[in-house]
Amino acid sequence: MITACLIVAVFHVFFDIAYVSGNSMEPVFYEGDILLLRKWGMPQKGDMVAAYIEELDYDVVKRILASEGDRVTTAYEGLFLNGEMVAESVKGIQEERKKQERQEFILPPDQYFLIGENQEVSLDSRVFGCIGKSAVRGIVVCKLF
Repeated sequence: MITACLIVAVFHVFFDIAYVSGNSMEPVFYEGDILLLRKWGMPQKGDMVAAYIEELDYDVVKRILASEGDRVTTAYEGLFLNGEMVAESVKGIQEERKKQERQEFILPPDQYFLIGENQEVSLDSRVFGCIGKSAVRGIVVCKLF
């Protein structure tokens, strides 16, 4: 019994679980997937993370596109990271964004710009802005189920 409690306590300190809701991360993750998160270490560009978004009042699973010192530009033509296009404009949610003016984010320390894999439907940093390091719940290690 004590061993089981110790295992649960250690797991809770170092790991967490996230559930995928929606299709913004397809084809990497699908709705209903259960992910294992690592709660230690600093996430890097390209890592997938689970983060609490206060404006939305729920957690999201997204990829880190940019971090400290990077310049992200959202424009009618697409999404640019440090002057290089990383994604073209797509239909869907992006249609509304096309009507908006060009936005530029230069990320300060401890800030991340998140993006979904399925950009046609993804609510990501183009909508809710950059997030702070403290919003990251953990780095995705693997899909459990």
